[in-house]
Amino acid sequence: MTLKQLKYALALGRLGSYIGVAKSMGVSQPAVSLQIQALEEELGIILFDRSTKSVEPTLNGIAFLEKAQSLVTESRQLEDFAILLSEEIQGDVCLGIIPTLSPFLVPLFIDDLNKRYPKIKLKIQEAITEDILRGIKNGTFHGGILSTPIKLKSNLVLDPLFYERFYLYVSDKHELYSQDEIDIKKLDYSDVWLLKEGNCFMDQVTNICSIQPNSNGNFVYESNNIDALRRIVEYKGGVTFLPELSTLMIPSEQEEMIKVIKGKKRVREVTMVSLKTEVRRNLLNVISQVIKDSVPSQMLSWEDKEIVKTNFVEK
Repeated sequence: MTLKQLKYALALGRLGSYIGVAKSMGVSQPAVSLQIQALEEELGIILFDRSTKSVEPTLNGIAFLEKAQSLVTESRQLEDFAILLSEEIQGDVCLGIIPTLSPFLVPLFIDDLNKRYPKIKLKIQEAITEDILRGIKNGTFHGGILSTPIKLKSNLVLDPLFYERFYLYVSDKHELYSQDEIDIKKLDYSDVWLLKEGNCFMDQVTNICSIQPNSNGNFVYESNNIDALRRIVEYKGGVTFLPELSTLMIPSEQEEMIKVIKGKKRVREVTMVSLKTEVRRNLLNVISQVIKDSVPSQMLSWEDKEIVKTNFVEK
């Protein structure tokens, strides 16, 4: 049994196609087929059901692939272990960051990180929470930055970074525009634009106040992009919710559209997530500290704030 065989089997379980595995790994289809067949013969069990159009893992195959993923991830970490033997802060790091955070957070810290630690090569990929967690477990990501609290089944480390307040963004044509603080109980929810369902930010907004996406008559707009909703409010009217970091990038002529939510300071917790066995933890810790140094200081403490829960449960 070889790591190559395990990697082929994991790819086949993920892609469901020998052709797909061959293309993704830069080898021939017969080579993949022979390696999978040799692995099954050595194990004495059938890992994949080939009777359907899409190749699917058998029940034994599912159990085997779960263990194989753990071994492949650990082998990657062993290869990376040399990073820890060097006193210099250096190495490649791949982070997954949720789309409602990435465009506002990354510009704040990336230049500082490059100046302070020029030998860290950081790759960032926007992804939803579910895909980030899957990527951490299968080795695609070394860590992820997402909104918590979430319900986890995996053996992961959660390092809270900061606490981001929720604000309202109100059209200058709206009747509440003249108010600096708004009681959300007085909102007409038909005026509120929201992100697509299934998004953690959307979950948190609906946990603040029970509302549904705005259809505005014959116009329906679904988006996972906070800036897009802000534009809709500017041109179509109405109200939307914004995370605190996004308000730092709003032009001065539109700052009066930002409104404080009356009452408790409701926040989303932003957290660095990684495997407990992640060998690049020293690099993740460095990145976490640079992020903390880059965000406004009032966001570092959760005191006098209410952390809004998400509805996410790891599958």
